[in-house]
Parts: sequence; structure tokens; C-alpha cells
Amino acid sequence: MKRRTFLLGSGTAATTGATLVGSGAFSGVVSKRETRISVAHDRDAYLGLKRSDGPNRSYVDYDDKKHLRVRLSKKNPTEGGGEGVNSDSISWFDNLFGVCNQGKEPAKIFFLKKGDRPERVTFYHGSFDTGYEVVSGQTLEVSECLEVGLSTYTKSIEAFTQLLESVVIVAVAESAFTKETRPEKLLETVELTGKDADDWVLNEP
Repeated sequence: MKRRTFLLGSGTAATTGATLVGSGAFSGVVSKRETRISVAHDRDAYLGLKRSDGPNRSYVDYDDKKHLRVRLSKKNPTEGGGEGVNSDSISWFDNLFGVCNQGKEPAKIFFLKKGDRPERVTFYHGSFDTGYEVVSGQTLEVSECLEVGLSTYTKSIEAFTQLLESVVIVAVAESAFTKETRPEKLLETVELTGKDADDWVLNEP
């Protein structure tokens, strides 16, 4: 008799429990979970920015915050004493650094530029001599890197002009790429960083 009472009680508890879970009804839930978000060195982040292995890597280094930077200026003179590009000329520097997709899905890559003459600086992929393409929306698969160089066009520009001040590299996951994330909308997105979108120029062919 006592055994039957126990079994009946167990069955009732199981049925009641199943009904509550199936309805999804609750008045409140508080759950604590562990979350770890680390700020990585640029070369190790999900959008990896890495110095290239070629001879032009000397123009690239990392600042105190471990952010990659390109310096073609007197702040990073060459061993021969060079401090910048020539005026009235075209200069190019293949394979300065790599942009690497170290995330979980394919992403499209764009560059935004700011400076006195940002339109005179172009970021490209490939060899300027034998064939290149401007970096503007290329898709990087997971674990893929895009080697990036830059060219300058300084016709009618005087010495001591700072062509470029800053660059924003934008990576948009392919699955999230919509009409709101197309190139013409990216300049508006820059406002989220506290910068004036009107100061920025899209790197494009």
C-alpha cells in the first residue's frame, strides 16, 4: 500500500513538471554565467592586423597599445635618412601588412581614410607593378589573410603635407551584409566611434 502511494506521487510530480516546462511560463529568472572578453594584440584579434614578412615591413610597427600603424614619415626614418614620399610623383609599397579573418565566418573588408589629402592614398592588394586590386569589399574566408600595400599620388602637393592621418578598417560578416552596410553607408557607421563622418573617405577604385 505504501509502495503504491510512492509511485503515484512520483508520477504526479513528473507530469506536473512536464506541463510547466512545456508552457515556457515563468514570472522571473536570474541566471549567472561566466563571460570572458579579452582585448588582444592587433595581430591576435578576431580581425588580425599583422606586419608582413617582406622588406617593406620596416614601415609598419605597433604602438604602446599594441595597435598596428603605418609610418612613412620623419617619425620613422629609413636607415638612409628618408622621411617620406616624393612630391609630384607616384610611390608604392607592396605588402606592408596583412588583414586576417580570425573570426568564425567570412567577412567583407573596407578601408576608411582621414587626413589632409586622403584621396591621394590608396590601399591595395597584390603587386603594383604586375597587377593589383583596390581593397574595397573583398571577402575574406575564415583563416584567410589579405596582404595590403599602399600607393601615393602627390602631383601638385607641396612638401611637408601630411597626406593621411588615420585609417579605419571595417570588417562586416557576410551574413550581416545588407543595404545598410554597403560602402555608401559605412561613413555613417563611423559616427559610432565618436568621429565626424564627413572627415572620412572610402578607399575605392
